[in-house]
Amino acid sequence: MEQVDRSEAFRDVPAGARVVAGAGCGTPLTLLAELAEYAERAGGATLTAGILLGDPPLERAVRSGALRVRSWHVHGALRRLRREGLVDYLPMRLLDVSRFVLPEADVALVRVGPPDAAGFCSLGASTGFTADAVEQAGLVIAEVAPDVPRTRGAAAVHVSQIDRFVRSETPMPQHPPVTPDELSRAVARNVVDLIPHGATLQLGLGAVSEGLAVELAPLAAERSLGLLGLVTTPMIPLAEAVIAAGRGPVRAVELMGDERLMTWADNNPGLEMGSSQQLHHPAVLAAEPALVSVNSAVAVDLRGQVVAESVRGTEIAGVGGSADFSEGAHLSPGGLRIIALRSTTRSGASTIVAAHDPADAVTAPHHSVDAVVTEHGCAWLRGRTAAQRRSALLEVAAPEHRDQLARGGR
Repeated sequence: MEQVDRSEAFRDVPAGARVVAGAGCGTPLTLLAELAEYAERAGGATLTAGILLGDPPLERAVRSGALRVRSWHVHGALRRLRREGLVDYLPMRLLDVSRFVLPEADVALVRVGPPDAAGFCSLGASTGFTADAVEQAGLVIAEVAPDVPRTRGAAAVHVSQIDRFVRSETPMPQHPPVTPDELSRAVARNVVDLIPHGATLQLGLGAVSEGLAVELAPLAAERSLGLLGLVTTPMIPLAEAVIAAGRGPVRAVELMGDERLMTWADNNPGLEMGSSQQLHHPAVLAAEPALVSVNSAVAVDLRGQVVAESVRGTEIAGVGGSADFSEGAHLSPGGLRIIALRSTTRSGASTIVAAHDPADAVTAPHHSVDAVVTEHGCAWLRGRTAAQRRSALLEVAAPEHRDQLARGGR
């Protein structure tokens, strides 16, 4: 362990270094700012990362060509740079980050809290691939900040596993809570009807998932629900209900929220953080009875194919953990794979489409979705013929779009 000033973080790191950085609320903003400056000084570096919250100041180095950025989840300012062709999109499920990105990384950048008396730091809010990165990267550099919650499980990292420490005064980046509107709540209420007793839930990001968490919180004890994968601020009541009902601990790879969530997570014995190899691996998830995976989408076509990464060919997100959880739910006894979305965009366009834009990649193939839910009901797809799927999806489309969709229009 070596404590260094920020300006010395990349000392002796050669030009062209391959760097991977923590993401979400674990985005190491201080180190990423220094990485951009290092890349310009050294003559080049490559950063591979997921959701970078807080919009780290990478743009100048990217535009100059000094810093190449590859992202498996395009977010924030990177979306604009991606539209300009300055950021490379890496279509990759989260399980594969640890398998294929980390073994090639020269440097891993993480954000941790101060060490305790036994010399253990905490990765806090984000452990999915960062727990693995600490094990695999050639050089591990950590920014240390006092606002990182001390969480349990895979979040514990001993100081001997970190090569360099840099003090950070930058506040933890936050993911503002999404307030579900009435349409999103209506979608969520239709999903509630599909959740079996004893289910373990995996909920994605977005208004529908957070609305579903609100709807399910009062039912968690009665239905004996569990929770894993992701926890956001609006999910706190559901998580607390799960723990109180004896289905804890809640197992998470990401905490995406604000200060309230981090305070709740700090030293909470009902929360256990896991690595991607634990909580994104379908073989591990398959052992979870009645795993119900609920994720959203940009659009679903009348065959049941799901687009969730892009709009008209421009990436706005990523594959994320949806493929991992979907496969796990498919293999789980009593498991279920649900896509839940509003039937229209905020501009009124239909999210149920006759065919996807040819420029968009299919995130989930038609055979990997059991049900599509909108505010108009549930289209059950599992075991249905192509014609039956088409009819069911038309019934959950917005009424004003159904006739045009049936004729093959968008």
